[in-house]
Amino acid sequence: MKKILLIACCAVLCCGTASGWGRRGHATIARIAENHLTKTTQKKIAEIMHGQPISAYASYADDHKGKLLVDMGFDPTDKRDPRINTLPHTFEADMNFEPFRGINDNGRYVKNCIHFVEQYAEDLLDYKALDDSTAFTELVLLVHFVGDMHCPEHIRYNPEDMTIGYYNVNFRKQDIRYHTIWDDMIIEIKHPWSFSDLAHMFDSSTPEEIAEIVKGGPYDWGRDIARCCWVTHQVKPDAVLTMDWYYDQLPLMRTQLRKAGYRLAKELNMIFDPAYARKNKNR
Repeated sequence: MKKILLIACCAVLCCGTASGWGRRGHATIARIAENHLTKTTQKKIAEIMHGQPISAYASYADDHKGKLLVDMGFDPTDKRDPRINTLPHTFEADMNFEPFRGINDNGRYVKNCIHFVEQYAEDLLDYKALDDSTAFTELVLLVHFVGDMHCPEHIRYNPEDMTIGYYNVNFRKQDIRYHTIWDDMIIEIKHPWSFSDLAHMFDSSTPEEIAEIVKGGPYDWGRDIARCCWVTHQVKPDAVLTMDWYYDQLPLMRTQLRKAGYRLAKELNMIFDPAYARKNKNR
């Protein structure tokens, strides 16, 4: 198991540093998931979280982004590979929308949060064998990364667009990083309600629709996400974005939050409820 290192005395980072939906979006996804957990899953999660809801910690990975480190097999002291290996909040896909599997492409480090979703899921199957800190941390990171992988500007399309929107556009007569629009502005401009209200509004699919959305596993979902979100990567540096453009994006935003919530619920139920896992292992 990859060992997570929590640096001593880690302080919460500035709340303004948003990533992948921002606080409201991540909490909305977690609350939708909470609405679809089995009683067995709820009980086991409550044990790990000491009674706290996962929605309260859905942005933990952003709060401690600079403090959560993982050994990925790359040497930050090697001058040929000078990096500090922070946990990835994005994933990479090819132009057939197939997500990259793993994190090492013949010595090239591939940022791939889906890899860690699967790793933490495997670890948490035997959560009682983990110490309390590791079980808690892996659970809240899994919650966050399932949310992040559904954010349109958290996908790196190799080789066409690896930027994840780290360039300026003009929106509402201001120059702003395109990535920032998809982090939080896309939700907050016209949805100024609480995350519980948003979860109530967006959790609107029928059981049949949910069953279709959650088919497969994390890499199947990554393929669907990459295909659906490619359209957002057609916005180029210095583009002038109007409110008409903004309104056109709202259906995708709502769909991605909804999908993330349902898929997070399935992943957690598969981990913590053996009866659910047996029933859904081939779905």
